[in-house]
Amino acid sequence: MRFNSWLFEKIFSKKEAERKAIGYLEGWISIIGNIGLFIFKFLSGIYLNSISLIADAFHSLSDVLTSIVVILGFKFAEKPADQEHPYGHGRIEQIATLVIAFMLLSISYNLGKNSIERIINPKKVSFNIPIVVLMFLSALFKEWMARFSKFLGEKINSSTLIADAWHHRSDALASALVAIGLIGINLGIYRIDGIIGLFITLLLLWVGIDLIKNSSSFLIGEAPNQDIINKIRNILFSIPEVLDYHDISVHDYQTNKIITLHIVVENNISATDAHNIALKVQDLIKESIQGAQAIVHIDPKGERED
Repeated sequence: MRFNSWLFEKIFSKKEAERKAIGYLEGWISIIGNIGLFIFKFLSGIYLNSISLIADAFHSLSDVLTSIVVILGFKFAEKPADQEHPYGHGRIEQIATLVIAFMLLSISYNLGKNSIERIINPKKVSFNIPIVVLMFLSALFKEWMARFSKFLGEKINSSTLIADAWHHRSDALASALVAIGLIGINLGIYRIDGIIGLFITLLLLWVGIDLIKNSSSFLIGEAPNQDIINKIRNILFSIPEVLDYHDISVHDYQTNKIITLHIVVENNISATDAHNIALKVQDLIKESIQGAQAIVHIDPKGERED
């Protein structure tokens, strides 16, 4: 005996509108802030003849590009389910994250090449105290942006915003290192400019590879995390008619989760009672796990179906 619940109900509601608004908020704040930082760092790098400062400027510019990708990702991810995509378009966020990663890899290649050239053939770099102070302030501002993006990402469970947060944090670290490097340059250690530029490049490379790894793993399909399993288990144990359960499976589409599971009930109940138990499980799962829909299979006690 088996009960299959409906599957294709649209779940895009007020919560999804709020999710989009939060994604847009993070994206636009990042774009405005990073455009200002890029202009300041790039002009300062040209003025001082500093490759590390120019590298950090393009690091900030890459933040602008990634924020544009974030906004586009949320725009397309909000599209409701359709005949070709019955589970929605939420995984577009992961594709957006991959685009961010490949942007970082592309930028890191050119900056790395220029930094190595500057290490081999160091050039005189000017020193300017106001620029050093502003670079430290830039690092503090970028750390605030990182925490803001991470907070919003955790609020709506968005890997894209959390990825953008790590990008902001890497820029904060890079800005602080550039400021320290400029102090070293004032002592006549000109090669440090290329060394810090190369370090920033490696930082970009590491972030890009990590994003590719995590996004690819999600798109391939990961096992459900323990928090979701525990929530489902607690729901099932709260229903006296459910004697046991097995074969929990979670298909995560970012904004939509399809959960399938088997529950064991007494073998002498009616089909109507079994149906009602399954509906109760479905409703509780939908209420407890955001964006979740459940497919509940009924197994009579002693007659388990696999």
